[in-house]
Parts: sequence; C-alpha cells; structure tokens
Amino acid sequence: MTDATHRAAPAKAAVAEAAAPVSALARLRQSPQWRWATPEQRVVLQRIAAQRDQWLLNRLTREREAALLASAQEVDANAPLPQRLAAFARLHPTTMAAAVAGVALAFGPKRLLRVLRSSLPTLLPLLAKLKR
Repeated sequence: MTDATHRAAPAKAAVAEAAAPVSALARLRQSPQWRWATPEQRVVLQRIAAQRDQWLLNRLTREREAALLASAQEVDANAPLPQRLAAFARLHPTTMAAAVAGVALAFGPKRLLRVLRSSLPTLLPLLAKLKR
C-alpha cells in the first residue's frame, strides 16, 4: 500500500464518525468521570446522557422532517390539510400573498384589526413552532 492510501483511511473514518453521531451514553462510559463516579452519581449521569440522546434524536427528526418538507415539489393528496396548505404556500408564494391581500381588503381595516387581535393568542404559538 502506498503512503497516500494510509492517509485516506483515517479521513474516511472521520467522515463516517461525523455522519453518525456517537450517543451521549457511549461518550459518558468512555470518560474519566464515569470511572470515578459513585453508583448514585452514575445513575444521575446515565439519566442526563439519556436525556441528551433524546434531545439529539428530536433535533435530528425535526431537521429530517424540515428537509423533506422543503424538498417537496408537489402537494401530497393524502396529507393533512395544514400540510397541504403549507406546501401550496411554499410552491405558490405570490398566489398566497394575493389571497391574503384580497382577504384583508375585503374585511376592511377595523374588522381586520379586530380579527387579528382575537386570533393573535392562537397564532403566536403556531408561529413559534414554525420557526424551530
């Protein structure tokens, strides 16, 4: 084998490690903290590591779902209505802007403000979810 082949193998291993994250529990068991911890401390450390793994899993799931939704080029007919509306809005932004402007003009400024004031407590949590 050549010297270049020996250098390429660690690079491939580093890419494989970056692709598959190591669980927090596996990292914990390799750390010096684990060796010197009492049994009570180990229980707490395991619970913390499990929580970190769950957070990582949730984040990866959210990222995967967001990537799938962003890559959608057509509206799935069997999807729930909010998902179909979101896909339609992503695919046709000018149509949605025109529809929103039309509804705003049809309502008038007073009624529009009244509707927005009453629906704002419902809309804010939904908007916060969309930002995540």
